[in-house]
Amino acid sequence: MIYASQADIEEIWGADFLADILPEDVDPAAAIARALEFAAREIDAHISARYELPLATRPDVLISPCANIAVYVLANRHAALTTTIEDRYKDAVDLLKRIAEGKAGLGSAEPKISVDGASSDSGAAFFAEPRLFGRGRS
Repeated sequence: MIYASQADIEEIWGADFLADILPEDVDPAAAIARALEFAAREIDAHISARYELPLATRPDVLISPCANIAVYVLANRHAALTTTIEDRYKDAVDLLKRIAEGKAGLGSAEPKISVDGASSDSGAAFFAEPRLFGRGRS
């Protein structure tokens, strides 16, 4: 699943940004599509440690990381890498690592875990065996 679009990149980075980092001899639509696919594969590699893929819906929380990874790929390939692009890439990867470790979630798109017909928003579930000893028991 692709988690962001060219329009998302333009909204996050500015409308003219992509034209500034891509050389004139490159087909922008094709280059951006390839970068977004690469970014989606990197995101999937991280979140597959915790979630079954493909996800049922596109989580909004993954739009920005996908866009930032795609921009990093484009800038790195075309020698237009800046510290801002690199920092945003590192922040995106850090978020993905936290999601994979369970320290962050997918927001409203977080899959629910069902336990005996009830669902837990946090995904926590507790199980115990029946008590063996207690007051009033023989």
